[in-house]
Amino acid sequence: MLAPGHRRSTPSTGSISHHHHHHHLVPLPARQPLTHVLRVLRALLPSFVADVVFPEHRPTWRLHPTSYLDGLRGVAAVIVFFCHYTENNFSALTPSYGLDPERRPSSWLQLPLTRAVFSGRPMVHIFFVISGFVLSYKPVRALHAREPEKCYAALASSTFRRAFRLFGPCVVSTFLILCMRQAGWLGRAQETLAEELWKWKGAVFHQLAWPWEWDRDLRPAYDVHLWTIPIEFAHSMLLFMVLLMLSRVRLGVRMAAVLGLMGYCLACGKWAGFEFLAGLFLAEVYVLRAARAKEWEGASETHEVRASACGWVLKAFQLGLVLLSLFIGGWPNSEAEKTPGIRYFLAQTPMPFAKMDALAPQKFWFGLSAVATVWAVGELGFLRRLFESPFAQYCGRISYAVYICHGPVEELFRDWLLGHPIIGAVGEPGTPEYKPALPATGVKGFVGIETMTQITVGWFVGLWLLAPLVIWAADLFWRGVDNQVVSLARKLEVLCLDDSEPSPRSQGYSTAA
Repeated sequence: MLAPGHRRSTPSTGSISHHHHHHHLVPLPARQPLTHVLRVLRALLPSFVADVVFPEHRPTWRLHPTSYLDGLRGVAAVIVFFCHYTENNFSALTPSYGLDPERRPSSWLQLPLTRAVFSGRPMVHIFFVISGFVLSYKPVRALHAREPEKCYAALASSTFRRAFRLFGPCVVSTFLILCMRQAGWLGRAQETLAEELWKWKGAVFHQLAWPWEWDRDLRPAYDVHLWTIPIEFAHSMLLFMVLLMLSRVRLGVRMAAVLGLMGYCLACGKWAGFEFLAGLFLAEVYVLRAARAKEWEGASETHEVRASACGWVLKAFQLGLVLLSLFIGGWPNSEAEKTPGIRYFLAQTPMPFAKMDALAPQKFWFGLSAVATVWAVGELGFLRRLFESPFAQYCGRISYAVYICHGPVEELFRDWLLGHPIIGAVGEPGTPEYKPALPATGVKGFVGIETMTQITVGWFVGLWLLAPLVIWAADLFWRGVDNQVVSLARKLEVLCLDDSEPSPRSQGYSTAA
């Protein structure tokens, strides 16, 4: 799932006031229809196109210290889309490379490391570690600055807004899917609108916003990909409780307690709890490292030489971790025991993950890999810059919308764009079972799916056609729904705040970090 954090770069819109200044110089009736048309056009265009066509309204996005995490989350969301696109339409690419060359030829896309481009499952674990980090970052920074009241205010605000932030966009998206089903565009509708609404109510209440199962895949009706959302919510609450519990203890005690709880989660087979708490631990490490970097600015030259020698060894280790994580990320959905390298990790899986269910071993290794990746990306300058690039940052902004929109958009356009090769006639003419032959359509009909080369080319061509539609829909959803929900939650929080409360400082709170 996509686990969106709370922090969002604020676009500056200083140029808009300039636009309004000129608006009054032109007679109103002459400009009004055109203004409306332009406003609608800008709203319907993808934001990156609209920013070029209407540069006077272009927002400026500023980087913050943990922007690279937004970029990483954005790229991970795109890979989740690639994963479902591949599994649903080109399933021949999902097995590991070269397992059965006689019966099942392979494409270079299936090679280790390369296959990470459509390995969506490990990305969910990266979402969870990033969520743990991002949700902890502000409270942890406040504790290090010896400002506990800021920590409590941040915690209270995050806890209040979390349900709106996670469930709001999903309620809207599943209702839109309901409407498309009733219109006959998407899947099979219920007999009546009343039945459809009752089914949707059940899906929202018992699957989508159902935090009681901890880490079970509830497979929500209307959009099965939203199974991660209740898990995200429940573990956000766990994280806030742990932060609150440890907010007044000494730094060493806090970090040891978090490590202990991480180990406890693994011992209980609770991978999501481990990942969220690992995010908290990484946030603590990040804040400590930032403070240490300031201290080192005035260090002696000999100290710097020694530090740089140690630095090279550490950087090589971190790069190795990223490559190993990419390899583990290619863990296939089946036949892991036959896959070279992966079968070794499968054999080393500890209890209880080794015996819980068929997919539990990969969850254990994906969890460890996600923690290693989030840590290493923040430490390796070239990877950090890659995820701070404009493209990655844009993906980060629309990441939750991509996660929510990619399933229905793919289902809506799959048959039309990807089509099928020639389908022969079935049965004897004149009998009830007879189905006439169907001509080839779409990308599969044009390119063919007989050879592995055709399948690989079809995969690329289909992706080039479908990805812009997913990005466009996600961009519209991000601005029209996602941002509005965030804004509404913030306004509702301000509306509900009790301003009559005395400030925490006057109540004698301990300032111990």
